[in-house]
Amino acid sequence: MRKSLKNRKAGKVYLVGAGPGAIGLLTLKGKECIEKADVIIYDYLANEEMLSFARPDAERIFMGKHGGGPIMPQKETNRLMVTKAKEGKRVVRLKGGDPFIFGRGGEEAEFLASNGIPFEVVPGVTAGSSVPAYAGIPLTHRSYSSTIAFITGHEDAIKKKSSVAWDKMATGVDTIVIFMGITTLPVIAENLIRNGRSPNTPAAVIQWGTTELQRTVTGTLRNIARKVRAEGLRPPGIIVIGEVVRLRKRLKWFEGTIDADLALQYTSMKVDALGTDLSIAATPRGICRIVFGDVSSLQRELRSEYRDSAILRDDRYFDPVLSELDHYFQGGSTDFTCKLDLHGTPFQEKVWKALLKIPFGKTASYQEVAEMIGQPQAARAVGTACGQNPIPVIIPCHRVISSGGGLGGYSGGIAIKKALLRLEGR
Repeated sequence: MRKSLKNRKAGKVYLVGAGPGAIGLLTLKGKECIEKADVIIYDYLANEEMLSFARPDAERIFMGKHGGGPIMPQKETNRLMVTKAKEGKRVVRLKGGDPFIFGRGGEEAEFLASNGIPFEVVPGVTAGSSVPAYAGIPLTHRSYSSTIAFITGHEDAIKKKSSVAWDKMATGVDTIVIFMGITTLPVIAENLIRNGRSPNTPAAVIQWGTTELQRTVTGTLRNIARKVRAEGLRPPGIIVIGEVVRLRKRLKWFEGTIDADLALQYTSMKVDALGTDLSIAATPRGICRIVFGDVSSLQRELRSEYRDSAILRDDRYFDPVLSELDHYFQGGSTDFTCKLDLHGTPFQEKVWKALLKIPFGKTASYQEVAEMIGQPQAARAVGTACGQNPIPVIIPCHRVISSGGGLGGYSGGIAIKKALLRLEGR
């Protein structure tokens, strides 16, 4: 006899801090929770390598951007945790840094409590102290700093007035640490200077702290925003303002071991029209790979081909191409504007570039493509090159069909090729 819902064993939610990025800074308790989880709900600030500790059958739910849209709304995250827990599952909500320091852990715990869901908080190593430490900046020092303030640089958009008392903060605290403030750094610096902080106060911005991609830019309150912009630093990052920044010259002990020019970013989007996910990767030179299906397939490919590169999730980087892809998958004619980083034989690259000339809603045969590249005897080789296309959809090999009108092959499967052609009205 099936157990009634009333007799079903209640689940539990663990709000787990994933730490600042380095996998070694995940706590033992956090690792144990991941190992035992039935469901893991995680955000892009949580190092995805930590999911390697999970059981193969554990459900993984990423909260990042899909189809160029916003991050999963907080209400949806709350609902998801409660739903999974009511199914009797052990749920890990894996959050970057510490759940209770600018991680909305308090809001989530409140929601769980109000719905009668058992929960446990597993503190994490906060980026607020660990990232400056990796940059050689102690937040306290007997000669420089006895007080610290942690501030968010990205307040709730519905607030009518800032809750940060800049007039008191500017001169009342020795060391100021700002989370999520890279994009608002010019305004932050202006507020502090206007309220009495010396424009010559040392300042530092640390991007991807504790990871092999860590980069640090130092300056003063007067010029730090300009220097960060010149260096091209983007979120995520931690800002430190105060005299302790001067110590970095003597105490710097760690810096990223991989040049940013060798880094790869990736993201994924759910495509209802195809019934699958689309995972996308890019080098600093442009989009280099698109894979149909779970992001783990993309990760395996990238680790195999780019062994000396850091591979990190960065959804914001892909906003423009995700927006274009979303428009395309809704049936809109789309000329993709993203840069491409192609790696193939000269023949393959010639074929792939020719495919870009086939318009939306049109098709060409393998023979016609061979003639386009001036090698009319190479129709069979064109088919092979299409099958090895690393960037499907954007490089539209699905628009290439057999001379007799048959679909031919497709690396993503014939069902996906049919769906793409149907989107284009074929």
